[in-house]
Amino acid sequence: MHLKGRNKKLIVMSLLGLALLGCGKEEKAPEKKVVRTITSMDIDSLNPYKLVSSGSEEIMMNVFEGLVMPTVDGGLAPAVAKEYKISDDGLTYTFEIREGIKFHNGNPLDVKDVEFSLRKMSGREGDTPAQAMFSNIDDIKITGDNEITITLKVPDSAFIYYMTEGIVPDENRDSLDKEAIGTGPFKVSGYDREQKITLTKNDDYWGEKAKIDEVDIFVTPNAETAFLKLLSGEIDILPRVDSKRLNELKNFKTISGAQNTVQLFALNNKFEPFSHKEVREAINLAVDKDAVIKNVMGGYGIKLETNMSPVMKKYCIDNIGEKRDVEKAKELLKKAGYENLKFTVKVPSNYAMHVSTAQVIAEQLKEVGITMNIETVEWATWLSEVYSGRKYEATIVGLTGKLDPDSILKRYVSDYPRNFFNYENPKYDKLIADAKITSDENKRIEYYKEAQKILRDENVAVFIMDPELITAVNKNINGYVFYPLSFTNFAKISIGD
Repeated sequence: MHLKGRNKKLIVMSLLGLALLGCGKEEKAPEKKVVRTITSMDIDSLNPYKLVSSGSEEIMMNVFEGLVMPTVDGGLAPAVAKEYKISDDGLTYTFEIREGIKFHNGNPLDVKDVEFSLRKMSGREGDTPAQAMFSNIDDIKITGDNEITITLKVPDSAFIYYMTEGIVPDENRDSLDKEAIGTGPFKVSGYDREQKITLTKNDDYWGEKAKIDEVDIFVTPNAETAFLKLLSGEIDILPRVDSKRLNELKNFKTISGAQNTVQLFALNNKFEPFSHKEVREAINLAVDKDAVIKNVMGGYGIKLETNMSPVMKKYCIDNIGEKRDVEKAKELLKKAGYENLKFTVKVPSNYAMHVSTAQVIAEQLKEVGITMNIETVEWATWLSEVYSGRKYEATIVGLTGKLDPDSILKRYVSDYPRNFFNYENPKYDKLIADAKITSDENKRIEYYKEAQKILRDENVAVFIMDPELITAVNKNINGYVFYPLSFTNFAKISIGD
């Protein structure tokens, strides 16, 4: 059809008008929701089986998922495994693998990926096992289209907690150190070593998808620099805020929660004075834990009586309300023949909280006639002399919490290589051993609680507090939650919702 010039011009103008009208109504693309935060040290590796530090796990648990994953109350929830069963004898673990999961490279997850991952993490592919626990695996076998079975050599009630180890694709077997490919709600989209890690929302995630699009994590070792980055608006979230600086954060929200960490004043039970229960009890009675929590943490701490935080609700014993008693402490010291006791406490110099705690306790002990000299040492020295070598009289340190109570309480078992307390008690050892092999959950709880009572009654150490973790966030950020282990769940965070 041919158009005359005027009609043709009108049609062109009309089309142009429609085009302009469309442009006027065109909606802007939604703004990308980005959260910026910091980490004090770089991640250990992109390989989930080479992660050692809690700081690395804190980030990478957003990228890698295990057959099960931790919950905020210290329990476990199904993840890559839809469900699991444990045999009555505690030797066989059968996992039903969830269908419809995709790896970050777009490939579907199947039971062969799970088999490879289990073999890799347990050292059956020629590597060092990711966890010593995995040496107890006797067999790994695919027992159905979506089912895999693990058989242990001996029963171990703690084993299921180690199934949070990440599942990876078998086609990535030769590139685990170069590519972080998991199934989590975030994938690694950028990594500049010692500088920055970028996580991007996984749109194909099988579960509840993240509410934000990206997380930029800057490696910032210096605490003062990190604090200034928050104040200047360079970051939106600052974990591990010093309670003494809260008055500077009036324009931010601050959130606090238990860390499942135990700060303790450890006494070397083989150092002559501390081999006497009366002396250990006297020191416990001389320490004012409430004053330590107030002066060192600004009140942000949960007082303890044993080596387990109340955040481990199911396993932790109830406090009986121990109180400071200076006069009784003096009587016990006199009875034991140590009225003018002198000793040295070694404290890692890179932990201001522990150094400050030592200073407060030293003043408190003076009231009962005890002189405690403070020696600050480098972290590497502390690890070699105190933790490994047991060449010390007393120390103040924090012990990281675990989801598995055995990992917490086995530290005091007589033949445990890292029992730097030098504590020996056959009854205690048997309780921990029995708890580890029983498949009866109620019995396990009973054994662990009885073991904690022994630690408290024997005054093995001065269990001070679970220091609350204080995190500062911009006022428009919501959903930040605390877990009883190192894990920042970025998938639960939202902006302005």
